Amino acid sequence: MLKAMKEQLKYLAQKDEDNFHVQLRTRVGKKATAVLEGRLKKIILLMPDLVSRIYFYWNHSKSNAKSKKLGGYLLTYLYTPEDFLSVKEWGLFGYLDDAYFVAKVYTQVIDDALKENQKTAGIDLKYYEEAKFLKKYVRGVIPKETKKINNMISQLSEDNQEIYSEIFEK
Repeated sequence: MLKAMKEQLKYLAQKDEDNFHVQLRTRVGKKATAVLEGRLKKIILLMPDLVSRIYFYWNHSKSNAKSKKLGGYLLTYLYTPEDFLSVKEWGLFGYLDDAYFVAKVYTQVIDDALKENQKTAGIDLKYYEEAKFLKKYVRGVIPKETKKINNMISQLSEDNQEIYSEIFEK
């Protein structure tokens, strides 16, 4: 499933290049687009790898049940066509909110693992730094959506589905 998603994202990154560029340029201007375009595509293409690593930790760690429950919400969000940025409407650009959600959850999972003195794989340290670095660029491009995602993750961690439920009421 994740391999197919990765292939689909690669295909879309090539096919939808002009639309992605235009959407980004509209939001941030010509100069910023040149710097951000590659970084934003990178976080989108990194999504399947991060999801895979999230589930590795949740399946092989002593993480608490609340943290693991977030995984179900994450997968549902990824497969919901009408989330904060619809892929139907925005094309590849519509995956930015999904990529941010995944990166945010991934960095939380690694933070939890480090706090619990769990052994982390070398690839995770690389992904962790990359996800932290790239999240800030997504926040700069879609600030309203990332704020909602941050609030949503915080709520879901406390068993509150208010913001999450709003997505399905559209």
